[in-house]
Amino acid sequence: MSFSSFVRLGVSKLGDMDIPSRYCFIFGCIFALWLLLRAIYRAFTSEWLSTSSFFLKHAAYPHVFPRIPFVGTATRLKVLLASAYVITNTVLVTVVGVESRSDMGARAATMSIINLIPLLCGPRLSLMTEMLGISLRTSIGSHQWLGRTAVAEVLLHTIISLTGSQSFVWTGINASGVVASSAVGLILLFSFRVGRRHFYEWFLNLHLLLSVTALIAIGRHVFSKKPAEIYLQIGICFWVGMTTLHWLIFAFRNFAIGRPFAKAVATRLSIPYPSDRSLTGPSNVLQIDIIVPRKWKVRLVRFTEQLDRYTDTELLAFIDGPYGIQHRFGEYGTVIMFATGIGIAGHMPYIKDLISGYNNRQVRTRRIFLVWQINKESQEQWVKSWMDDLLDSDTGYILEVRLHVLDYGKEDKEYGTHSKIKKIFALPNVVEVLETEFESNRGKVMVSQCADRVMADKVRREVQRRMNKRVRLVELDFQPSLRESGWPSSNDMEFKCEG
Repeated sequence: MSFSSFVRLGVSKLGDMDIPSRYCFIFGCIFALWLLLRAIYRAFTSEWLSTSSFFLKHAAYPHVFPRIPFVGTATRLKVLLASAYVITNTVLVTVVGVESRSDMGARAATMSIINLIPLLCGPRLSLMTEMLGISLRTSIGSHQWLGRTAVAEVLLHTIISLTGSQSFVWTGINASGVVASSAVGLILLFSFRVGRRHFYEWFLNLHLLLSVTALIAIGRHVFSKKPAEIYLQIGICFWVGMTTLHWLIFAFRNFAIGRPFAKAVATRLSIPYPSDRSLTGPSNVLQIDIIVPRKWKVRLVRFTEQLDRYTDTELLAFIDGPYGIQHRFGEYGTVIMFATGIGIAGHMPYIKDLISGYNNRQVRTRRIFLVWQINKESQEQWVKSWMDDLLDSDTGYILEVRLHVLDYGKEDKEYGTHSKIKKIFALPNVVEVLETEFESNRGKVMVSQCADRVMADKVRREVQRRMNKRVRLVELDFQPSLRESGWPSSNDMEFKCEG
């Protein structure tokens, strides 16, 4: 069969489908096309980058509106994609092929199940993030928009069913529909940011419980109803496949014959901070030492305050993740890093890898410029031991650190024989830093940030203005608090990995 014949066959089959089936088919094709483009990108990175700078400068980087409390902000690309998605669903549910209220209710129910399929693909968002090559924040945002749209369509179906000309009868199928609608409504209610931030772990467990309840109830409600039942079965197959893949990876990393398990020990730090004791007292800081007898590297492991109960006790540890995508900083001649507060922790693994790669002649990076803004001088103790080790290993003197402390009125200081560390008691001049580094002509430039909203927005804006094919911007997945002050609470922990 020739390619043209294959295309004509596909078009004819698409013409025989109903509206929801066409939507599902096109949705799947877009997903497959993205995976294909992702593979091409990884295979031909340099060629891809030379043609994508215009798209990044005018679509992916610039924000449409300033950051709004409790709402945040969005780039032009995200607004365009979200708008197209919502408008498409609205038109298909209310206009195309809809002749009555009952048709609208049935269409809303079918479309909601189709929109559940990508949600069921992501029981572990980190796995989908790695496959699609998108940031964890983008993955979470997509999950939220898919979920909100599916919830809206479920509620529309429920309202039309309850307000129809026929009276509601409590049958088994109708009761399962009520259970599904209630579970979906509770998911929406508990997913608002205020409750999610204050009860994060409780929210995750409740979210999973309500999702399983809704899934079982929907399965009972659409039993023997084609094609809704088929769409639900497709989603369940994806969920089983992704969950199985995750646990296989988890087992491979943690269960190996002849190898001991990872160990973790939590220790209370007794570092006094006379000038800033209220911010970081000795009783509020935990150091977690993780010994991993594995060949792979662990970049981030998350713990909770419950670990405080087991200080100075050796615990059995299981390694999962990585959460978020790994960036290839070693392909860039210059790497500029911006951090505020505890955001320095996001950059430390990359700095360590770049220095090690430079010493072993494995990376192209010849300069690392770190700008770290902190509130008090005492906060530099958070990573002092790590920074000392990095400076000792930096035999090529490629790392330069600008420590900006907001204790105004003090005299600036320089450290080391090569003046690679400067402590400045003022806000960093983002414009000056970027202009100087961009004009140095040290190959391609990577700008990475793990900062609060003020610095993050300023860096993004200035990079977007100076965008060209040599420049790229990365926001690390795990950011410090987005509060205006940008400083972490006194309950943050310090992590150290060995192995």
